[in-house]
Amino acid sequence: MEAGLSLAEVAGETVSRAAIHYIETGRTRPSWETLQQIARRTRRPIQFFLGPPDSAAVPESEGDIRQLERLTEIRDFPAVIKLGTNALRKRRDRDSLSLIRFYLGQAYCRLVRPGEALPHLRAARESFERLRDDWMLVETMDWEASALGLLEDPTAMDVAYEALRQCRELAPKPPQTEARILGHIAGMHVVSESWAQAIRYYEASLKAAEEVRDILQLAKMHHGLGAAYQRMLKPAVARQHFDLALSLYGMESDLAAVYRVHNDLGFLLLQQGQFEAAGDHLNRALAGCDEVALDRRGRGFILVNLGELAFRTERHLEARKYLTEALRAAEVTGEQFVVADAHAMLGVLEEQAGIRRAADHHFDLALRTLRELGMADRLRECHMRYAELLSTRRDVEAAARHWKAAAEIGHLGAAGLIPESETQPAVTA
Repeated sequence: MEAGLSLAEVAGETVSRAAIHYIETGRTRPSWETLQQIARRTRRPIQFFLGPPDSAAVPESEGDIRQLERLTEIRDFPAVIKLGTNALRKRRDRDSLSLIRFYLGQAYCRLVRPGEALPHLRAARESFERLRDDWMLVETMDWEASALGLLEDPTAMDVAYEALRQCRELAPKPPQTEARILGHIAGMHVVSESWAQAIRYYEASLKAAEEVRDILQLAKMHHGLGAAYQRMLKPAVARQHFDLALSLYGMESDLAAVYRVHNDLGFLLLQQGQFEAAGDHLNRALAGCDEVALDRRGRGFILVNLGELAFRTERHLEARKYLTEALRAAEVTGEQFVVADAHAMLGVLEEQAGIRRAADHHFDLALRTLRELGMADRLRECHMRYAELLSTRRDVEAAARHWKAAAEIGHLGAAGLIPESETQPAVTA
């Protein structure tokens, strides 16, 4: 405060704001390099910060927390979980327990294991509320909202907005945290198919991230903007954002994210009929996802896209193999979007093979899944796809029902409603 600096300004580009916060509040002790950084930034001599020469050694709990922070910084989340789980078994004070649970919750979230993240994050949040630690409370609420979003819990957005409100009331306001919260909110709007809102929050997040030159956050925002513009049928703009995201993720060596962008680029090119280029990106995505053991929000989507590519290039046996594998992967991870997409593609394949009853069954499962998810845009697209199939089959009456269902969803989509006629499956014989 005397130096007139924010946490981010003291931290610079070599130390995390969390580290400065913990040192400032007496929860951990700085390494010699970090102490030098603080002294340089605040323009104080090293001796200003030093205690008596016979100061006690660093307690074990502080050592664990320091190590958890370091492992989080280098994104070694399995190691965070291993160390944090062991640390919880030891006798700890309330402050230490809160921080250990915070790091554990964040690690589970980053590994897309939200069910395991939530108990830790909720316990940490309650503790930070009791301790009146507003800074850590905001951080924990943001990760809790992220975990709820991964679980497709409708309360996720409320928690995220409350985290954003409280973040903006902090003095000084941490721009890096604000950028991350805005990005999480934008991602939730992508899931709910509110594309204009998603773009609005992604752009706000980009602006906040540029203040602190957070490369990884900038990469995530460009990736999200690419997905949103693709859904708004602006492929050229989407491609620009995907290319930027790919470059930025590469700079941060975030391999899992790099492979996700390859998948999204592959899907974009597939929709444009650029099959060879699409195949290059999708095969790189699949090989990379196997390398980094990517499961949820990764492997299943890639397999569905490869299945569609194989179908559109008349490799039907290969398409069936990819789609069946995608279904198996999605059923293990609970990725319902993948389940719906795979069933719809299998329906098209069965129709092509002349097995109409099986085609109807797959479309029934796809429509039912999307209806339960409440995804209006995807549900409308599935009805339209099925209607086209039925028209080709010359089942005019059934096709008309699905065209009508798609039109009704189009009229009510802005209100987030599913028409009453969609409460029952619409399947033809």
